[in-house]
Amino acid sequence: MKNLEEARQLIDAITSAELYEGDFGHPISDRAAILMGVDEAEQNNVPSDYLEFLAELGTGDLDAAFYVDPAPAKYSSIVGKEVEEYKGMYVVAGNQSGVLYAFDCENDWSVVEISSENDGFACVSVSFSEFILAKLKYIKELVDWRAAH
Repeated sequence: MKNLEEARQLIDAITSAELYEGDFGHPISDRAAILMGVDEAEQNNVPSDYLEFLAELGTGDLDAAFYVDPAPAKYSSIVGKEVEEYKGMYVVAGNQSGVLYAFDCENDWSVVEISSENDGFACVSVSFSEFILAKLKYIKELVDWRAAH
């Protein structure tokens, strides 16, 4: 994973903060377990940087602003029905406001944001490494702000 050490340092800073209440840090490297919810034809295409992140850094709640799921889940399995526009999407993270982050396997496994407030999604990153690093930096800023106030 690109910038693995920087990601590790950010996670350490977040999880060691005085007001931290999450449960992040459950590494998972069992590929079969991780990919159980991914269509068999797509399993070899799941981004390796995502799998490395799970194995090296883990899953769980980093903050109310962000959590990482232990395995990708089809969007349809979360909402309980097949939605054509979201058929190639595998949810991997989210927040407590109902925003989901998913891989779009029909668009080179880019990371998309699915809003609970509107019917739609938007690409937020072309790679998991870029996406997760941006999220970690944002959460670190929130943690620092809370500590200062």
